[in-house]
Amino acid sequence: MPRSSHKPQDAPPGCVWIAEASRLTGLSVKTLYNYRHQDKGPKSFPIGRKIAYDIDDVNAWVAAQRNPAPDATAERDSRPPEPRKLPRRPRLHSESALAPTG
Repeated sequence: MPRSSHKPQDAPPGCVWIAEASRLTGLSVKTLYNYRHQDKGPKSFPIGRKIAYDIDDVNAWVAAQRNPAPDATAERDSRPPEPRKLPRRPRLHSESALAPTG
């Protein structure tokens, strides 16, 4: 029996499939799947077994990556970190016996 030609399904209006979102964001498809499960990256939603992205959400996410919002804690904390102090080495009994008295 001959196989019927299968035309890929078009994304809904205003949306793109994950492969196109990968091209637009510059991230791999695998990274987008990982971001989806970590609640990172552009918002996505399933349609059947495929993952779709609203094109406006993808564009907004890319724009936010270009101009990240300043970190609120970094603005408040202008004091440099304290230098790290090494713990003091305990004196050995033999060292105290060799120390000069006087």
